[in-house]
Amino acid sequence: MSIVYLEKNLEWEDRIADNIAYIPLAGKSVVSNFRSPDSYVFIFFEKCQGMHSIDFVTYKESDHQIHISFPGQIHSWKTESATGHKLIISKKFVEMNLFDTRFSSQYLNHHPVVSLSVDQSEKLSNEFNIVSREIGDEKIPRKIISLRIQLIINLINHMMEEKGRSEQAKTKIHPVVSHFYSLIEDCFPISKSVSFYAEKLAVTPNYLNVLVKSEIGQTAKDVIDARVVLEAKRMMLGTTRSIKQISFDLGFESISFFSAYIFRKTGFYPRKFREKGNEK
Repeated sequence: MSIVYLEKNLEWEDRIADNIAYIPLAGKSVVSNFRSPDSYVFIFFEKCQGMHSIDFVTYKESDHQIHISFPGQIHSWKTESATGHKLIISKKFVEMNLFDTRFSSQYLNHHPVVSLSVDQSEKLSNEFNIVSREIGDEKIPRKIISLRIQLIINLINHMMEEKGRSEQAKTKIHPVVSHFYSLIEDCFPISKSVSFYAEKLAVTPNYLNVLVKSEIGQTAKDVIDARVVLEAKRMMLGTTRSIKQISFDLGFESISFFSAYIFRKTGFYPRKFREKGNEK
């Protein structure tokens, strides 16, 4: 099987029609501000050196890692060398077959990079090697390939849960705060008001602020604004939509309100932010 370098076929990935695609990885790559396709992407690095930015947070690429991309995220990477595997899985496939994992749409991508033990890495490598041999074999029924992919994703999910159990006591979050995060995902283009979310949660705005502040060290308004700014950055660097269209998509009454909002949060006006991002 021929080796596909990391930067190759990005346009094809964005137009993926099948529910599942597999690509073996090797080599080096440099890419800036690539918007993830409307699919889930799982990259398993057996060996790797480099840096990977996911939604403007930079992670070190290392051996025995999984890098997980949810639909629409913005990625930049400078990979000096790598060997591994890439899976691209449609949202439809995830929602139909993997709805009970942490990769369904009801969850956020809080852990985009997962470090594995050597034993975990070897187990995952064995499963990927089977897929790499069988996915191009027309004699193998697609149902078998589908089940193998489900096994891999459930295995990754289990490894993440195993890792999380040891930290569960430290990271357990109040159910109101958890519901607040879910509501933001559904409603941030509609409302950026704390009172809007407090009403839906059947609590007072003050109580919601106190609760969120005690749980994560930020006010409820800070959390709402951070989600709006993240989506604005994604759209400015990952799409060709005009600034005016982006402002309307995010629920702003006018481009001037949007520009002032982004300037307050980032120190740059939208057009300047887009220009600086495209210079990289």
